[in-house]
Amino acid sequence: MAVNTHRANCAKAQNPGCKCSGCGGSLHGWDGWAELAVERPAVRDERRHALNGDLQKDRAGELRSNAKSRQVSLDLARLGIAEHLWATDPRPKTEGRLERDFEVGDGTAVAFDNGRMNILADAIMVDPWDEISRDIDNLVQNEPTAREIKKGLASHGWCSLLVALIQLIERINKVVGLFTDAAKQAVKKALSNHFTSRISELVKDAVVDIVVDKVWAALTRLLEAHFPLLGADTVRVLRMLAVFACPSIERHRDVYQHAVVPLMGDAQGIVAEDVKAQVTTLFTAWWHRKGPATAP
Repeated sequence: MAVNTHRANCAKAQNPGCKCSGCGGSLHGWDGWAELAVERPAVRDERRHALNGDLQKDRAGELRSNAKSRQVSLDLARLGIAEHLWATDPRPKTEGRLERDFEVGDGTAVAFDNGRMNILADAIMVDPWDEISRDIDNLVQNEPTAREIKKGLASHGWCSLLVALIQLIERINKVVGLFTDAAKQAVKKALSNHFTSRISELVKDAVVDIVVDKVWAALTRLLEAHFPLLGADTVRVLRMLAVFACPSIERHRDVYQHAVVPLMGDAQGIVAEDVKAQVTTLFTAWWHRKGPATAP
């Protein structure tokens, strides 16, 4: 089987709609934004300046309602999230830069969003990936098919799983509710509904089982390490991960509804007012164009 390789332009989400078989989407986008969140403010300011320069406007100075404007406005919102992660991280900074080094068992790291998000992402997305990849290889015993399956996971597989976890955690008030068969089946259904790959239903179900079983094992390890799996703080960082990881939010309404909108409305002012206005205007028009029956 092929050796997994991962391109930097996937981690940094430089190619919207990226379908990377090297990471199966487990590193797409969020890894680059998490790295930006520990950089000096000047680095984010430079990125903000570049993004604002990419916004497309008409002769009257109004934003053009097109895919480029939607992508840039969302990246500005993501940049606001990265800024929030940096600003609320209490650790010492060296010339404005933070270390990106978090341990699961570190009780202090789970007290702030940057620590919580990185620990959670590493535990449920990064660490299980090699095993998931090997199990897929062993399942299909065919390199092109395995690569196609991993590309299918990269196309909204992980962000669908994250949204399902968000909705699940919002509904329960005891951690035991997270580890019921019904909870696990709900996440499997969500992943299956967004898993795009030209494979049989039987193989698709087996792949979904592989992914969710590995994620559930990771959640169990987090629980054993006393990571707070429930509550508003965990939901917030799951939303951040979903926004960072989604390869194309305009093609994934659930991420917009259950992650983008709540983060823009967060009382901490995570996303700047002008950026919120841009995103809301552009995406209200977009969902209207896609059809009111399915708009969030």
